[in-house]
Amino acid sequence: MMIYFIFISVFAAAFLFVLGFASGKSEMDISERLEIKKRKEIKKQALSIGKALTGAITAQVAKIKFPFLESYRADIKKKLNQAGNPADLSPDGFITLILISVIGMIVMEILFVKKINIVAFGVAGFLGYFLPTVSLKNMITKRHHSIMRELPNVLDLLTLSMEAGIDFNAAVNKVVAKSEKTPLVEELSLMQQGMRLGQSRRAALKDMADRVLLDSLASVVAAIIQADNLGASLGPVLRVQSEQMRVERFQLAEKLAHQAPVKMLFPLMFFIFPSIVIMLFGPLALKFMSGVFEGVF
Repeated sequence: MMIYFIFISVFAAAFLFVLGFASGKSEMDISERLEIKKRKEIKKQALSIGKALTGAITAQVAKIKFPFLESYRADIKKKLNQAGNPADLSPDGFITLILISVIGMIVMEILFVKKINIVAFGVAGFLGYFLPTVSLKNMITKRHHSIMRELPNVLDLLTLSMEAGIDFNAAVNKVVAKSEKTPLVEELSLMQQGMRLGQSRRAALKDMADRVLLDSLASVVAAIIQADNLGASLGPVLRVQSEQMRVERFQLAEKLAHQAPVKMLFPLMFFIFPSIVIMLFGPLALKFMSGVFEGVF
């Protein structure tokens, strides 16, 4: 009887301990969730205020109609289309981003560097203009490289689909539906949307080439349009274009490999070689200097 009583007591104590630990953990989880929710609400409020402020500045920028600014808007629109416009910015929105970046860099210069002069303001303003522009250019370069890598494989898929008996539009739909979301697939999807809205295939293909502004894609589009005008089968044309794109991709890889030694020359000359010289001849120089100055001190 005593054994059963001890067993029941131990079991009850263990049960109460686990229950207390679980309840404390649940209370902690609830407090953490409330804290996370509060932080999200604060972030949402800050984002809404930032969007409202940015929208107000963008609306004022859109009212400016200088000729040089109109040409700059057209250039920015082309570059945003080339980059895929991930933030869904208008040209005026990008100009607003540049203005905010310039003002922010000037304010940071005043707060941290604490040099109030025209040269410092000019350098800070140039950096504020330079950063968004270079970021946009890097996005365009990455997107072009991604399209260049994907193009031969997508052309192979289109060729296989058309050789299986379906037309070009259905083949593009199948590739878009079965592939991961990549820059080239996004462009094909936009092309299909344009065709659903009433565009001809020729116009949709030209719009895609004008958006991306990549020579490889432009040559593929020109070959498809020419074959379509002549009434030729698109399967063999796409296969030839796929082989040509693979050759161009291999040539690009060779070009980048040949540029690597030239790009490595600067870090080798200014960072690696001085370190090797110091490691090899530093002890000898110290010994020589200690021998020379031994009788002096």
